[in-house]
Amino acid sequence: MRSLWALRIVLLLHCVLICAQPILAGYFLAGEVDAMNIHGPIGGSIWMLGFLQVFIAAIYWLCGGGGAQPVLWSMALVAAEFIQLIFGYLQNFAVHIPLGTAIVGTVIWMTVWSFRQEVKR
Repeated sequence: MRSLWALRIVLLLHCVLICAQPILAGYFLAGEVDAMNIHGPIGGSIWMLGFLQVFIAAIYWLCGGGGAQPVLWSMALVAAEFIQLIFGYLQNFAVHIPLGTAIVGTVIWMTVWSFRQEVKR
C-alpha cells in the first residue's frame, strides 16, 4: 500500500528533524550559539511537515489502512508543534521543554507504529 509507505517516509523525516531539536538545544546551552541558527528554522517549519503528515495519514485511512488514529495523532502533533513554536519564541521554557519532550516521544512512537503495520495488497 503506497499510502502506508508515504506515511512511513514522512514520519521518518519528521522523526529525524524532531529528534535533532533537543540535540541542537543542548549544543546551544553548552555554548554553541550557532546551533540556534538551525534549531529555530527547524522549529519554525516542522509544523508544516505535520500538515503533510495529516494529509497522508488521511489518505492512508481512506484507502482502508485502519482506523482514524493516525490522523488524530497527526492533528494533535500539528497543534502541539504550533504551540511549541509559540512558547519557544516567547522563551517560556517551563512549557517549551516538557511539551517538546512529549512531541519527540509521540513522533518516535508513531514512526515505530508505522513500521509495525502490515502492508496490505
